[in-house]
Amino acid sequence: MTSPFLERRVPQLVDEIIELYRAEGRPLASHTDEDLDARFVECVEAYIADPRDPARFRAVNTTAAEYVLRRRAAPVANVVRLKRGAEHEALNQPQRRKLSVFLDVPSLPSGQDLPMVVLAFGQFAVIPAIGAIAQPEGSNGKPQRPDSKASEEQLQREFNWLIGL
Repeated sequence: MTSPFLERRVPQLVDEIIELYRAEGRPLASHTDEDLDARFVECVEAYIADPRDPARFRAVNTTAAEYVLRRRAAPVANVVRLKRGAEHEALNQPQRRKLSVFLDVPSLPSGQDLPMVVLAFGQFAVIPAIGAIAQPEGSNGKPQRPDSKASEEQLQREFNWLIGL
């Protein structure tokens, strides 16, 4: 399955977020890599707790922009629910709410160099590098909508809500 939203709109969204971040004067440029990693986890966890708070998803996107400019992957595995198993125990942290990936579109165009970051907009988050769409888990640690897939129209509505259209 392919998604025009992931294939065309997400790369544009990455560029737009970077442009906005640069216009703000790149406020996270002085952070060490370790401080940026800690901020990333903190921002994504705050977003998971309230994905409709514009300040929270903007903080996620601001942090993502700094990772892209550094050409460095964010510690996405720390905020996504991983499969069970001994090798994942340290990162999985079952006591914490995470992002649940519920749609994966691995057919991004070849040569597409998208970052390993989380972009947040409303109730959806996108992990561009793996072509994944995620949603914050509910308070019970389960995906809020475990039986549904995000349609192209739903994704576009969420994005339009984000930018105020």
